Amino acid sequence: MQKEDLSSNNKRKQYIAENIFRAKKKLRYHTWLMIPGKEFHPPFDWQFPDGKIVDSKTDFESLPEWVGPICEVVLPMIAKKGWHMSFLFNGHVDICDSESWAILDIPPAPLSTVLIDIHIKTQENEANIQ
Repeated sequence: MQKEDLSSNNKRKQYIAENIFRAKKKLRYHTWLMIPGKEFHPPFDWQFPDGKIVDSKTDFESLPEWVGPICEVVLPMIAKKGWHMSFLFNGHVDICDSESWAILDIPPAPLSTVLIDIHIKTQENEANIQ
């Protein structure tokens, strides 16, 4: 995996944890290690509002046990907007508005990926409107 992909993947994990699950970073330990020219992040876990603690390396998007909690947050948002999902034969999902037009320029993808992309795009759109 290239460094760009890793950084993007880490940003996506952080977005899911902070913006969808409302989790906070909990440092495992404090360090004063400084390496000139290198960015260093101390190891941390995610602490959820209910007190549950999850490793920061958890890939919420690809693990089936996280699809349900993602659905609980994003599906009501989709329903409020009057959008619907079409499940395609290849196992991917497409999101459409009430007139069956594809919206938000989200390409068909697995369910969890589409739900997260919807959340990201709608939050960006709301931020641009304000």
